This record gives sequence, C-alpha cells and structure tokens, in this order.
Amino acid sequence: MHNSRDIWPDISQQIAGCIDKLGSGEFYPRFFQMMKHLVHVDQYMVFEFSPNGDYATCRLAHNIEHPDLGVELASLYLDGAYLDDIMLKELKESLLSQMDVASCRLLEKRKLPPVYRQRFFNVPNFDTKFSFVVMDRKSQHIFYINFYSKIEHSFAEEQLDSLKSISSLIGSLLLKHFRDERKQRGTIKSLLASGLSERESQICNMILQGHTAKSIGNHLELSESTVITYKKRAFKKLRINRKSELVRFI
Repeated sequence: MHNSRDIWPDISQQIAGCIDKLGSGEFYPRFFQMMKHLVHVDQYMVFEFSPNGDYATCRLAHNIEHPDLGVELASLYLDGAYLDDIMLKELKESLLSQMDVASCRLLEKRKLPPVYRQRFFNVPNFDTKFSFVVMDRKSQHIFYINFYSKIEHSFAEEQLDSLKSISSLIGSLLLKHFRDERKQRGTIKSLLASGLSERESQICNMILQGHTAKSIGNHLELSESTVITYKKRAFKKLRINRKSELVRFI
C-alpha cells in the first residue's frame, strides 16, 4: 500500500475516470476502483442532512459482499439511529468550526454503546470505520461519508494517512456527482414514480441513452443476463415491449 506521498501517480487516472462520469450511473464503479488504490473498504455509506435537521437521506449504501444488507443498514440508520451517532455530532461541530477543512476520524466499534455496536458493527462484522463530513456551500447540506472495514482489513497507519490526505478530494468528487446526478434525475424520477425500483429505473435510463445490455452490464458491474432480467421486469411494469415505447412513455 502506498503512503500519502506517492498515491497521486497511482490514482490520477482513476480520478480522471471519475470526473468523466460525474452524475451518471457509471461513476460509482470508477469511484470504487479509485478507492481500491487507497484502502480496502468493505462498506460505503454517505448520508445527507439539511441544516435544520428536517431532511435526512442516504446517497450511497454499498456493502461489497452483501448489497441488500447495506440498504437495510442505511434504512435502520435513517430510522432514528443517526440521532445517537456521537461521531456525526462531533464531526459536524468540527466542520462548522473549521469551515473549509474536511474533518475526519477513525472509529473503533469497542468505543460504541452496546446496542448501536451490535446493530451496525457486529451484525455486518465490521471492526472500524473512517468517517468525515463535507458541506455543500450552496445548499448548506452536510454530507456524512463513511468507509467501513472488517477486522481482517483494518486500516493501517499509512492507509489512514492516505485517506486523510485525499479526504477533501473524495468529498469534492462525491458532492459534484450528487449535484450532477440530481440535475439528471428528471427521467429517473418519472420511472420511479411509475413503480420501478432504483435499479430498474437506472437501467431504463441507460437504455434511453443508447446503451446495450452488454454495455450497461460493463458500466454497472452486472452480468448481461441480470441486466436483461431487470429490463424485462421494468418493461412488464410499464406495460411496454420495446425501446421506442419507452421513449414515448418518458
């Protein structure tokens, strides 16, 4: 693993790839690939909070081995557990005091209250997490970014140094992606409102952009047969049979 002084040559190409796909469904596979050059991450979580606390949502929930578990944990967290997250409170206070400096910290599960530790660390078998918060200056929304690690993949000192040195860049990439993604979600929102799942909507949107099942699979790291299955489910829900009908529907 590289130290913080020499990570830039190794990840410059990955950073460029992320920038090229900001706002699209192809961003995340490139982002995860970039992160592999820094550290082994077992779960990614990003939550967005409004200044007055009346809005909280999950922007990214990705458990590498068990995707469904990641979504389940994110739902549990937003169901009120975030109110008991001491690290979130401390990082928010630190960010507000330092303003333009990304505040980051490593948390070990042994320092957590038993119930919280059992639900969010013991069940998914995590040992530590590296967290930091960044603010979208336009909306004043705060984004809470978390990288979880199992005990066998615990963050080494040089990995933590790399994460700390690049946390501002990671935060900027994610914020820009979320902004661009929001601008492009007109079609996605229409598909979601029609009863499609997030993945079905994403695949239909990529079909509208001219992608084939093979290229969608490559971009989203899914098998071609899985993409076709999602497409069939989506078309059945929309009561259509071909792309031209999907275009007319949108």
